[in-house]
This record gives sequence, C-alpha cells and structure tokens, in this order.
Amino acid sequence: SAPAVQVKSDRWITFLWLLPVVGVAAWLRFYDLTAAAIWGDEGSSLLLSQYSLADLWVHASHDVHPPLYFMLLKGWIGLFGDGIFSIRLLSALPGIATVLLGAWLVRLIATVRAAWLAALLLALLPTAVRYSQEVRMYALLGLWLLGATIALVYWVRQPQRARYLVVYALLMTAAFYTHYFTALCVLAHWLYLLVIRL
Repeated sequence: SAPAVQVKSDRWITFLWLLPVVGVAAWLRFYDLTAAAIWGDEGSSLLLSQYSLADLWVHASHDVHPPLYFMLLKGWIGLFGDGIFSIRLLSALPGIATVLLGAWLVRLIATVRAAWLAALLLALLPTAVRYSQEVRMYALLGLWLLGATIALVYWVRQPQRARYLVVYALLMTAAFYTHYFTALCVLAHWLYLLVIRL
C-alpha cells in the first residue's frame, strides 16, 4: 500500500542521511587506534581474558566488573588474535553501532532532524570516542543499554507484543553482566515509565 511504501522510503532517506555521520564516527574511532600503548585497565582486561571460562567466573567475582566483557574478549582474541588493533576493535565496532542506535532511539520519539543531530553528537562525543578506543567494556555497555531502551519504547507503544519485553530483558541482562552501572539505566527506565503513566 502507499503508506507502507512511504514509510520504507522515509527509512531509506533517514539511513542515507546517517551514512556521513557513521563515516565520521568510524574515522574518529579508528584514528590512531593503535597509537597508545596498552595501559593499566586495558592490561587488567587482557589478564582476565587469559583465564578459562570457568576460572573467569571466579576471578571476575574478585574484580569490580562482571565477567561478560572478559568472556567475549577471550573469544574475540581466539578468533582475531591479540594485536592492539584487533583487541581495541571489540570496542570500536560497538562504539560505531551505538551511533546508529542513538539515531534510531531519537527517531522513535522525535523528528528525523533530531535523530540526525543525536547521531552527530554521539559520533563526536569525546567520551564515547575514547571508550571506543579502549580494551574496556564501556562501549559494549552503551550498545546493550541503547538497544534495551529502544526495545522498551517499542514495548510501551505495543504492550501486547511480548517479544519486545523479552528483547529488553535479554539486553538488560547482558548489560548487568557487563557493568553494574546498568542499575542507573534501570532507574532511568522506571522514571520514564512513571512519567508516561502519570
């Protein structure tokens, strides 16, 4: 039907407008990705990733961070090696994907222009760029949390679609196993639900 064709056309236009922003985000995150030497916290990540999966649970329990990122890093190193570019790529790729998710989220609740601006700000945000160049879990955490927030918005709009709630629960679980700061996002989500309820 004509409305469906128009919706698809609008999505393609939005995506095409985002391509230059994603290009900027990728360039910033890949620029000098291997320039800095591995530093303390990155070394800690690499050290934990050397343990077996069973031992990782034990050692992560003595660390201040949950084990999921270190498990993924272990598998990533097994597939792509432990070169500086390779291990930092595990953060750069989620950092780039987060720019797209940020645009998606804003487009759900605002205009195309606002979504494009949100993507640009995320692409240029110094903190986001920095964490996308470190062998740490923060870029991955951002990916999980933005994905979960998108799923929550879809569920609020269509509460009869239980699959959105399942996706939300899975992504938030992954986030909790990545970093305990996820609790702050849960509080923000509950506040959002309270506000729309009132």
